[in-house]
Amino acid sequence: MPNIYWYYGLIVIGAVITVYTVYKKRSIADLFSYFLFVTAWSWIGEAVILFLLNGYAYKPGLYSDPFAENILGHIIANSALWSSTAICVMYFQLSYRWIGLISIVFMLIEVVFLKVGVYNHHWWHTYMTGIVTFIFMAAMKKWYSIVNRKRHKSPRIIIFWTIAWIILQTPTSILMLLGKQFFHVNWVENIYRDSTLFSGFLYHVLMAVIVIFFIYIPKKGYWRVVPFFVLLLGDVFLMNMKILVFHDDWKLSYLICIRAASLLFIMLIEKFTLRRVKVENVT
Repeated sequence: MPNIYWYYGLIVIGAVITVYTVYKKRSIADLFSYFLFVTAWSWIGEAVILFLLNGYAYKPGLYSDPFAENILGHIIANSALWSSTAICVMYFQLSYRWIGLISIVFMLIEVVFLKVGVYNHHWWHTYMTGIVTFIFMAAMKKWYSIVNRKRHKSPRIIIFWTIAWIILQTPTSILMLLGKQFFHVNWVENIYRDSTLFSGFLYHVLMAVIVIFFIYIPKKGYWRVVPFFVLLLGDVFLMNMKILVFHDDWKLSYLICIRAASLLFIMLIEKFTLRRVKVENVT
């Protein structure tokens, strides 16, 4: 059986969990924002282990380059399984016994993936997955309570900073997998890893800060167009410095359209979601 089918299985599991949560809670818009939030943090956390420390490797079997394989596996595993489960934990405020059971299930899934050869360890161990799962799910549960029980702006701002980051980063990851666009800074030899480290850990982190600053700080709405021009200038500068590189007839104008759509999406999500959500305790 092709390796990618096992990853399709993760998508199916995640879809079932998400549909059940939506059916029970009915707050699709807010759930989508929380989905982006937890996906962003799962990406950030795993990026440290996977791309910085090279702890393990995904093998979906669609690319010859190992780090292209890692990017695809990383997107599927975190966006499907981790995020859908975290949303369920957050919305239903599952007890720590449930979180412990979820951690065991995640370890069992990892064992299966290791056995069938669609994933392998370098220095990572399965028990570490259990520990990280428990900490991550418990943290998401607590954060959901903080956001909904406290009426301060800072937790909400942090949520939308992470949402801004993942909305800016996702097209970059997809364009890399399509072979259209890379950031080449020579931090590491592999172009996929090099591009991911620069865009994910530096460039889009800073750009997300700029986006959130101009959403929340200036009082006049017209200031919200500033991030578009900052992104445009940043991309043009990196292109002229030969850091941002295009392939296969991909052009800066196409990227500009994606940037504009991404920024509009961020601002619409910030305006219309996460205004009021109740917290329930489930044991």
